[in-house]
Amino acid sequence: MNEAKSFIEILMEHVNSDKAQLPPFNRTGLAIQQEMAKPDPDMQVIEKQILRDPAVAGQLLKVANSSFYRGMIEVTTVRNAMVRLGLAEVSNLVTLLTQKQSFSTQDPFIREYMDQLWIHSVACALGAKWIAKECRLPSKMNESFFAGLLHDIGKAFLLMAISDLKKNGQLGETVPQSFIEEVLDTQHQSIGAQLLKTWNLPEIYCTVAEHHHDEDMDGQDIVLLMVSLANKVLAKAGIGIMHTPDIDLATSPEAIQLDLSEIKVAELELTMEDYVDFVAEVD
Repeated sequence: MNEAKSFIEILMEHVNSDKAQLPPFNRTGLAIQQEMAKPDPDMQVIEKQILRDPAVAGQLLKVANSSFYRGMIEVTTVRNAMVRLGLAEVSNLVTLLTQKQSFSTQDPFIREYMDQLWIHSVACALGAKWIAKECRLPSKMNESFFAGLLHDIGKAFLLMAISDLKKNGQLGETVPQSFIEEVLDTQHQSIGAQLLKTWNLPEIYCTVAEHHHDEDMDGQDIVLLMVSLANKVLAKAGIGIMHTPDIDLATSPEAIQLDLSEIKVAELELTMEDYVDFVAEVD
């Protein structure tokens, strides 16, 4: 037990210092989210932001031509992608593509966790958006996507800190899996909310990061409920770092408060399996 405590103390001291940091929130993704938050977002402004980052533009075209989105004609320009997929979908995809940098590390051991976390986060984002659509809440679709993508950002931050500590010799090369999973489970919510606040993101995303595992949720916070349910679907399926197969999704507080039938919950589970395949295809 002392060894576990020592590990946690070393890690949390590093996390709370100025030495631990994820890459700053990508400017392209942030600028597009800010434009999309306006009552009448400008397509040309969003297109210009995407074209400023050739890597993102290239990845967007790759995704637009994936089997998940592909049509009869190949998408060859950013404007074509925006017309085919729609402004909201493109903005979400760009946010996804630009956020990938926060889930990368050179440490092979930690990279396995990061890869699992990335698949989980993207599937959660797409799943939460699907729930918003099924609940006939189109105004919440973008918020749900973004909140789902960032809900476990605290885990990415902690994993990056462990990688840094291994690299500089403060932790041994082999960190027990049980230690890592314990600290991820107990610390990621508060750390995630703190990180999103330093990025100056809206309070709604900080709230989801901090409270998506709460047993007693605010029934009025629809976005929190949608992300929490998508997260539980993935946890039951073992998609991500944690696996809790015994969850009864249809009778979960989230499904009940969102008024989703047992059939709709089963449909959500199948849909999210497709999302996992999509992430694997475009990664």
